[in-house]
Amino acid sequence: MAEESLGHDWAPVTRLTFDRDLPGTGRTVVVKTRRVDGAGHGGPAHLRREEAALRTAAPVGVTARLIASDQAAGVVVTTDLGDWPTLEAVLLGADADAATRAVVEFGTAVGRLHAGTRTAGERYRQALADLGAPQADAGPGLPWPGVDRWQDVEVACAELGLPHARAAAGDAAFVQDRIADAGPFAALTHTDLNPGNALVTPHGVRIVDFEGAIFGHLGFDASFLHFPFPTYSTHWATLPDSVVTEAERAYRRELPGDVLVRLDQALAVGAAAALAVRVQRLPLLAAAGQPASTRWRRRAQLVQQIGVFTRLAERAATLPAMADWFGRLASAMAARWPDATTPPPATFPAFRSAQDR
Repeated sequence: MAEESLGHDWAPVTRLTFDRDLPGTGRTVVVKTRRVDGAGHGGPAHLRREEAALRTAAPVGVTARLIASDQAAGVVVTTDLGDWPTLEAVLLGADADAATRAVVEFGTAVGRLHAGTRTAGERYRQALADLGAPQADAGPGLPWPGVDRWQDVEVACAELGLPHARAAAGDAAFVQDRIADAGPFAALTHTDLNPGNALVTPHGVRIVDFEGAIFGHLGFDASFLHFPFPTYSTHWATLPDSVVTEAERAYRRELPGDVLVRLDQALAVGAAAALAVRVQRLPLLAAAGQPASTRWRRRAQLVQQIGVFTRLAERAATLPAMADWFGRLASAMAARWPDATTPPPATFPAFRSAQDR
């Protein structure tokens, strides 16, 4: 048997290759191991969510198939989706057509995940319960502070002398209510759809790493197509507007009519929830001693994401107070920190012209 590391020291994932085919599985499997010593990132709750999500999403066909697990040992074994590039690798390449296809297929995969799990809430909650998870693990609240901790944003803005976030408190409460009771927009939600968690296979994009999954508001995931990837920082860049438009169309094609009729509003709510998570980092953006490149990326990323949210809110004619406050925040950030807008963000390398490379 051969082993190949696919993850990192803090997130071990290993491909095992056997000397013969296993019935119904093939010659390789993927093993994810996580610590079992309490709360925090990578702890037992994350692996429980992973297993429950894979069980719930199995009929949809956009994930690996769960083979076995041992939650006490911190191990989940899945089928091997193959040695295919991640969406990140394609975006960092030099083929704009391939990158466009991959992003559009990503939109399709996310749409299929949401459409195929809208009626699976009880199945997901039961899967978690069978693993001994507390009810809170199932959602609908997000795994990180956001609109549910809006008062923290108010405090940070007051301390930093930025536009007071209390002006958006009413809209933040509205978003929190929608996140807590997603209604027709409830589905299995990945919550960390960054480009390293998507494999570009000949059969379409396949989504991996469901440690943060909840049964929640699908607009949160869908907004990642627009930002793009608000939880991603390693090689942060943006997508051409035309590619975002194509990806959203692909996503919409997978959804039923009762969702489509109000999807603009759902996207704005999801984007607001995602941005509320990111704006919790304001004290970090103001901290001294950061490397210049890190400081620029953190500030520029937040300003760019504010622009995306305000456009989505305007398109949906919703959350006007929050959009106005975020716009004023972006202006104040640019005035205080010129690197928040200079240099402007670049597109991913695959979409840059030969001259720019």
